[in-house]
Amino acid sequence: RKAKQVAEDNKHLQKELSAKKQEAQALVSDMECTAQAFEEMQEQSIRLLQQLKEKDDANFKLMSERIKGNSLQKLLVEEKDLLESQIAALNTEKARMVEMMTQLDERERNSDAALQSTDKELNLKQQALEMHKRKALESVQSLQEVQLRFSEVERQVQSSQKALQDKTEEWERENQLLKRSQEEVSNLKRRLEKLKNRELANTSDEILLEEIKTYKAKLNCPCCSSRKKDTVLTKCFHVFCSECIRNRYDSRLRKCPKCGAAFGANDFHKIYLS
Repeated sequence: RKAKQVAEDNKHLQKELSAKKQEAQALVSDMECTAQAFEEMQEQSIRLLQQLKEKDDANFKLMSERIKGNSLQKLLVEEKDLLESQIAALNTEKARMVEMMTQLDERERNSDAALQSTDKELNLKQQALEMHKRKALESVQSLQEVQLRFSEVERQVQSSQKALQDKTEEWERENQLLKRSQEEVSNLKRRLEKLKNRELANTSDEILLEEIKTYKAKLNCPCCSSRKKDTVLTKCFHVFCSECIRNRYDSRLRKCPKCGAAFGANDFHKIYLS
């Protein structure tokens, strides 16, 4: 846009320069016409003066015709006055033309100075335009480099995110395996305790009562230990009561209390044990 404005300023200055040159040429032609008219008037004055001299000589020769000579002299005097007034007017016109030529010379000098300053300004604007072009090219190159760096960083971020997701999935799998191993260890411990209790029990009724208590405890929800199990999570197949699962879902703690597997609205269902 700056380049376009500089080009328009250059065109406008060139038009003004051509107009000033045409005006100077017109003034010079007017001066030449005036000088030619002045020369013609001067020649006419010379001729008139010569005629006046001839008439004066004729007046001296024609003393006999004094009356006619006097009238002719009067006419010549009037003509002389007229010529003198014309000469004065021509002198005034000459002075005016000289002043006009001086003004034209001054205008021409001013026009030359303005043209030189305009050329300097145009050169400066062209240099500024070239500098802006270079800066624009440098900016484009730097932008391309930044875009390349950004795409490279984006690829690195994507690869890092993928690696992090893989690590997270692997950690979740390991965590699930660890929780299952802990459950198996706890089950083995309970079995060991049962065996110990069986060894310590005196009668089979006590053993049966202990086993009934254990099985009843297994039927209770592991979260609240008060309500019966009636809802299964299809993600991990752990069983809890519906109130505990619904409370965790409503409070946005949507992970299995045992293994931590995430579940949604369609991942838990009622089961009927009787």
